[in-house]
Amino acid sequence: MTSSFFNSGLEPNETSIRVDMGVGKRKRGLVNRIALKRASDLMGRLPCVAFTNEDLAILRGEPTDRRAFLDTTLCQLFPAYLGHLAAYKRALEQRNALLKFAQDQFVGVEQFESWEEELAVHGAGLRSLRASFIGSLRGPAEAIHSEMSGGESFVLSFLPKEDRFSREELLGAYAVGRGYEIQRGSTQVGPHRDDLGLTVGGREARAYGSQGQQRTAAISLKLATLGVMTDHLGSAPILLLDDVFSELDASRRSRMLETAATHTGQVVLTCTEAEQAGIKVLESSTVFRVQSGVVHEEAR
Repeated sequence: MTSSFFNSGLEPNETSIRVDMGVGKRKRGLVNRIALKRASDLMGRLPCVAFTNEDLAILRGEPTDRRAFLDTTLCQLFPAYLGHLAAYKRALEQRNALLKFAQDQFVGVEQFESWEEELAVHGAGLRSLRASFIGSLRGPAEAIHSEMSGGESFVLSFLPKEDRFSREELLGAYAVGRGYEIQRGSTQVGPHRDDLGLTVGGREARAYGSQGQQRTAAISLKLATLGVMTDHLGSAPILLLDDVFSELDASRRSRMLETAATHTGQVVLTCTEAEQAGIKVLESSTVFRVQSGVVHEEAR
């Protein structure tokens, strides 16, 4: 059985990170050749910001897609966020099971309260960190988008399902809504229903933005995320850009590359034609061409 793995040296401490995986084999993470208990323990060890076509779902998709963006980013920045998220999801699953059970059988209030306490504690932690991150992201994202689009506005806003951020407020909401939620069979209150508001040119990006506008906004969001992570971590994460030139006109493409060069450290860029990157990028980059499954490094 073969395994594939990724190995990288990190500055300044030259930590070695490896991911070992294979068909029928459990994924395993190693740091300095020492196996971790869980592959998720690698989260944040090699900070990176990636843009792929799937990330357009942040603009075009459902609230689930936007929450996934927030969760993935914040888990890299704050170990506490990963802990809050795991505990919140576990408590949510248990409370939802109780709500469904209570449709046919009696369930005591104390059984609900034990899981609601977990939801309230960890839900408050999630919302606090989400609000703080979006507040830090808003200004840079708007500025970068303006650079890339030639002055078009881009506005981010945090859209919690309800305006309850503290443990006490969430506990009260769970108690008040319990009867209705038993009828629905699911928890209707809390961070698992939050959203991220995105408008381009004063209009909701999902409904009104063109494909080019949505792609520009998504790239701006990722570049701004890179800047916020750099400020927090003290060094720039790796930026991974996969097929970023699709649906961008020449002007937006040029501005995007200029902006990326200003806000990043190491960049890995993929495209179908190297010429799309422009002469300046090609002259300052190591270029690899993949043809028929074989990778060749091109001479400068």
